[in-house]
Amino acid sequence: MRLIAAAISLAMTAMTTPALADLSFPMSIPQECFELAQREGVPTVIQNKYQATRAKVKLASMSGKDPLVRDCRAAVKRAQQSQEAMAR
Repeated sequence: MRLIAAAISLAMTAMTTPALADLSFPMSIPQECFELAQREGVPTVIQNKYQATRAKVKLASMSGKDPLVRDCRAAVKRAQQSQEAMAR
């Protein structure tokens, strides 16, 4: 149930987030996420918005106790902040 709620909220956020709308695909995931992506079977090159949303949902549903998850979340946050700064 928690996973479904997270997926719905992230999908709604992704649809309304201007940063996601401005992204160009394909795009590579942050370097800090490569090991985690390979372990979890997520592509390291995101081809479209669907894959981007799916990767965000997967990352949000993972436990923050895992150091790889923490590092990846921090890298994604930095990338989003950088994207927002460039959009201004």
